[in-house]
Amino acid sequence: MKTRKWYVYVNALSDLGSRMDLIAFSALIFTFENSAMWLTAFFLARQVGGLLFSLAAGVVADRFDRRKAMIASDLGSGLAIAAVVLFPHPYTVVAAAFVKGILFSVFQISFRASMPKLFPGEGLAAVNGLIVRLEAVAGMIGFVLGGVASDLFGHIWVIGFDAATFFASALVLVRLRWDSYPAATRHKRQRVSWIKDLQEGWSYLRQNDVLLAVIILSFFWTVSVAAYNYGLPLLAEMSVRSHASFHGLMWSLLSVGTLVGAWLAPRLGWKEFSALSISLLAMAIVISLAFAGWHQLIILLLLTVTGVLEGWREVFQRTIVQQADNTVRGRALGMQTLLTRGGFFLGFLLSPMIFQAYGLFAMVAVSQAVLLLAVSGTYLFARKKTGQG
Repeated sequence: MKTRKWYVYVNALSDLGSRMDLIAFSALIFTFENSAMWLTAFFLARQVGGLLFSLAAGVVADRFDRRKAMIASDLGSGLAIAAVVLFPHPYTVVAAAFVKGILFSVFQISFRASMPKLFPGEGLAAVNGLIVRLEAVAGMIGFVLGGVASDLFGHIWVIGFDAATFFASALVLVRLRWDSYPAATRHKRQRVSWIKDLQEGWSYLRQNDVLLAVIILSFFWTVSVAAYNYGLPLLAEMSVRSHASFHGLMWSLLSVGTLVGAWLAPRLGWKEFSALSISLLAMAIVISLAFAGWHQLIILLLLTVTGVLEGWREVFQRTIVQQADNTVRGRALGMQTLLTRGGFFLGFLLSPMIFQAYGLFAMVAVSQAVLLLAVSGTYLFARKKTGQG
């Protein structure tokens, strides 16, 4: 069990490498001709790869050995990134981003679907709290470290380090053992079509109103997150003269808040769905206030509170979805991933339009108002259908 718990830290090292390589990849792309076009292609390839393969990744996690799927994903991601080290060409960069987007979905869905079996006897909320805290730490230092390391050693070395973290993760997974094959009790399940598998997953969700509500909320949450992600650099530019430093400080304090919130969440003792709903409602209000044009210190304080609420949301949302039946958990996570990526895509598409037409505060306020309505509606729906809350 201790070895399994250590894998969480190995995975966190991979998260750190991924954040560092985002800076390094950007630095590499800026050395190409038409760098703005290739940077756009890079980010789109990451999202499109994951978006197109989200549902299939859920089926993979429910059909096959999840541990082997994680190993294959790590090896594939490591090789894709290593290809950029060997062949630093725009086409290689975009292709690697697309492949990594696909394999990231496979890995994350398989990993999250495995957690109840990987950590039996451990509280899911406590384990998720640890993972979210480590992700927050990776976010706090990864981007800065990636920039410093790129300047000191060169961006190719940072990209190579990220590839090495994926190979290290795969090596640890080879040594781990747990009940990672969800289809063991499903006779000849591989002969059923993938469409049938997806239909079965949807039927399961329709019979579990709270789980369905949580997955639907993932879409509205990411639409709102896309709006304030797009708006933060604009808010920084409007607030202070040294807007780049202020923008970085904003993200640092959001990560600090997330670290605190993830530590608090398992200790609150609240019912998960009620806690998730409260955190989303509060986030929508607090982030709107942060864009209302207050003093810089108040903005930073409100963003820190937003981070705390985000830590709560992440822990409670993961815990609820991981309580789905083991045989369909991957497909539930696949559908959630599809809606999450779709929400980001729509949010980043609409936010600039709303900003140009109505301004920064209206852009954020509209997206958060939509989230408020969605949370209120799904909460009342779930309580009416199940009596839970």
